[in-house]
Amino acid sequence: MLRLANPLPQFVGSLSKYIRAEKYYDLLSSITHDIPESQLRAKFDPNLYATARARYLIVEEGMVRRDKLVDLIHDEGAFSERVKMVMYFLFMFRDRRYREFICNVVGQKNGNWDARVFSDTHSEFFEHAGGRKAFTNLRQFLSQTGIR
Repeated sequence: MLRLANPLPQFVGSLSKYIRAEKYYDLLSSITHDIPESQLRAKFDPNLYATARARYLIVEEGMVRRDKLVDLIHDEGAFSERVKMVMYFLFMFRDRRYREFICNVVGQKNGNWDARVFSDTHSEFFEHAGGRKAFTNLRQFLSQTGIR
């Protein structure tokens, strides 16, 4: 099996500012098997495909791989809350800003989380890349999932 050169791409983007999560769901649910990237790209809007590739797809040697996310989408059969939360998690996990904020600001050396960092005074962490919107996306996601 081939290994990805960078399993955590350096992707920065908005959670839903330009393209709704449902559109990504439509793209992901269309994947029924490993498919040539060019074939999948031809079916969808170029901006949707480009951001879906950065956020959700595993592409190796020109092939889009059917993976656990795609399997979950097919198993659920709908854009369920579970699918939505997994998609949001992957989006945040692959975005350097969110990953660094959780690891370096929220996470403490003793293994505990410091929920005080979710006050408005900590939004400066995202100042140059998405600003307040990125910060509130993270706070809302962690609150909805019961993490904080």
